[in-house]
Amino acid sequence: MSASARKSGAVDGAALRVAGERNPKAYNGSTHRNQRMEYGLVALWWLAFVGLALFGLPVAARLFASLPGRGAGFSFALSLAVVTLVAFWVGFLALGWVALFAGLAALAICAVLAVRSGVAIDRRAAVEATVVFTFVYLFVVALRAVEPGITPGGEKFLDFGLVASLYRAGSLPPEDFWFAGESIIYYYGGHLTVALLARLTDTVPWTAFNLGMAGLYGTLAAGAYELAGAVAVGRRKLRATHEGHTRTLAGATAVFFTMFASNPSTAIRLLVRRLPTVVRDEAADAFAASHSQLPDYQVLRPIPEGYQYKVAGRIIPKTYDPFPLFGAIRGDIRPYFLSTPFLLCAVGLCYAYYRTPAESIRRRRALVFGAVPVVGGFMALVNTWSLAIVLGVAWLTLTFAPTSLRSLVPARLATPIENAVGRPATDTPRGALARVAGAAGLAGVVGVLAALVALPFVLGPVRAGPSTPLIVLDAAARSSVGSLLLIHGAFLAVFVALLLGRVRRRWSAAVAVAGALWFVAVVAFTPAALAPLALFVIPLALGWYLLATDRAGFGTLLVVAGFGLLTLAELVYLAEGGEGRFNTVVKTYMPTWILWASAAGVFLPALVRGRSPWTWTRRQQVGSVLAALLVLSTAAFGGVAVQRHFAHPGVEEPTLDGLAAAEENVPGQVAGIRWLDARPGRPTIVSAPGRYVYRWSASPAASLTGVPTVAGVSHEAQYRGQGTYLDRVYAVNTIYLGGAERRAALLETYGVEYVYVGPTERLRYGDFAPFSELRGVRVAFREDNVTIYEIDRERLGAVENETG
Repeated sequence: MSASARKSGAVDGAALRVAGERNPKAYNGSTHRNQRMEYGLVALWWLAFVGLALFGLPVAARLFASLPGRGAGFSFALSLAVVTLVAFWVGFLALGWVALFAGLAALAICAVLAVRSGVAIDRRAAVEATVVFTFVYLFVVALRAVEPGITPGGEKFLDFGLVASLYRAGSLPPEDFWFAGESIIYYYGGHLTVALLARLTDTVPWTAFNLGMAGLYGTLAAGAYELAGAVAVGRRKLRATHEGHTRTLAGATAVFFTMFASNPSTAIRLLVRRLPTVVRDEAADAFAASHSQLPDYQVLRPIPEGYQYKVAGRIIPKTYDPFPLFGAIRGDIRPYFLSTPFLLCAVGLCYAYYRTPAESIRRRRALVFGAVPVVGGFMALVNTWSLAIVLGVAWLTLTFAPTSLRSLVPARLATPIENAVGRPATDTPRGALARVAGAAGLAGVVGVLAALVALPFVLGPVRAGPSTPLIVLDAAARSSVGSLLLIHGAFLAVFVALLLGRVRRRWSAAVAVAGALWFVAVVAFTPAALAPLALFVIPLALGWYLLATDRAGFGTLLVVAGFGLLTLAELVYLAEGGEGRFNTVVKTYMPTWILWASAAGVFLPALVRGRSPWTWTRRQQVGSVLAALLVLSTAAFGGVAVQRHFAHPGVEEPTLDGLAAAEENVPGQVAGIRWLDARPGRPTIVSAPGRYVYRWSASPAASLTGVPTVAGVSHEAQYRGQGTYLDRVYAVNTIYLGGAERRAALLETYGVEYVYVGPTERLRYGDFAPFSELRGVRVAFREDNVTIYEIDRERLGAVENETG
């Protein structure tokens, strides 16, 4: 920037572009039409994820020593958790490079200690996990490269604002970019991971947003491959030659259901259109009755012409029924997704405990009271809801693991308890209840330890808004059986077939008839209010019975956990984040999908393979047909939605620059946003409050830079309270419309350094008095339809005294 330009206080577009040539990060005047795909960054982020996973391999091998593969696929999530958690604690002193180096050093120390302990690494499993990660990583990179934009849709403004704020922050907790001067009241652990990786790779947040998303999806896939493969191999004794094949088949199936499958609603819609005319209309009506987003006339519309992929995730009325592929296409890094790779890591730790021999007491204690609380505590930072799910899985694991709970408790504590209540045999009802209660108590201890791991977050800012009550769901508001079958039908088919396969051959026909009668009774005769519970509770009870009688293993435990989550969502909900049970459904359905996808990876290949070519031939044939139908029906959404996604790209040439959408939708503001982003530190700005998070007027200057504004999107009313938020809104209105003395006082009160005037401000406030009429205020930037004023608060204070 020239000296004359600085002296005059105005910076025109030409001067800014000259500055951009000297400092490319300060400004990029090109539009997305002139950008090119960032192949170098794609490779660099792949190296970052894989490099961290390599350091995490010895640690994973130590923790998962009792599992086939020694936890190689979990090393991606484990390494990210260690680095981020240490950086989180150090970040309260200093964030940025200091916290990042501390996290990397902690991971390196853990790796060295694990290697010195003589741990063995399964190299084949490590290669397989890397291949799985790479495949999914590149797949999501390709998805984002044709639609990279950070848009208001799906709350991407909130998620990106968190990443950008953490990238800018000098310490934790980060300042709220929609409520300047106050700390963020939201879980941000996963966004901190992306911000740390952005700093490690020297990537601007606009691009890091998409690359971090791709890497975390790859991390999720590697964990699903590892968990399903380990559980499948552990189900029965296998020859060494068969173990690798079983592991690969189960893992690949789990990756398919985790990343590439969807609910079968799209396939059913395709099928309805091809039915004979005499039944097609009735079938369309029945389908529409179970799908809140599709009237009957839309059901029969051609696909893919006019296909809206969003309807596949909006089946239950007034809810969102997510699955990973939906989020990958939409471009989500919502907390309920960010927690999923770490959920699988925590479940893997529970399975490692499940498989650890009874005599290895120290290892079992280390897993239950050390590793699980650490990962669970980290998940509290990422998505607090997920900690409760980890504790639930830990409780089930402790309940059904084939080892004594007593050995986990020091003798000086266990003896008084036994003296008081006795030591009942576990094969009696009293003993079974005692074990369930004891497991619940130990899971509570795990929860306390996890809270200590996340203590600065737990003791962090408390929302000033209304409390979050637990509300009993009205019976009339429960989901219909039809909608539940549209969402979960594919998994239910696998698990029902599994239960049939577990009975003796002479009972197969009777159980099949009983299952058919149960299904008919649920659909046709059960009252609508009770039908969802009947659909879930009966399989839940049957799965519990199989686990309690040692007729099932850890795979069935995953199934039971999913049924438990779905049952809870039909009984109660937390009134958080809007009206009704929207948030509760989202944050129970996504982890259920993840758990069930891994379970399907274990059980579906088993249905096809069978146990013996002599006694299971017919069942293998039936299983093969079922598997083919399930794969085709759940792949239909991906085939249609991904094809349409690439056929109608959002950019002319592939790029991962998240500002591409802004350059298309609000091109007149991009230069100003880039200029603001180039300001060091966290200067406070004032801009028009955003009424809706799903519109481009949702405080784009703050949302796309992480620079805090005095009052941002109305989401803040949920955290701060309606009155507190409206006070800020009135203050902002006065800054734009009030008299000179009042404007100057408020600018001083909130420590404002820049005033942003763009299209939204002009539309909302009309012909307001120019800020340049205030002494101490100058035009710092003007281009297109954005003017940014810089505030000299020392001179502004003098003006306030003079005007007073």
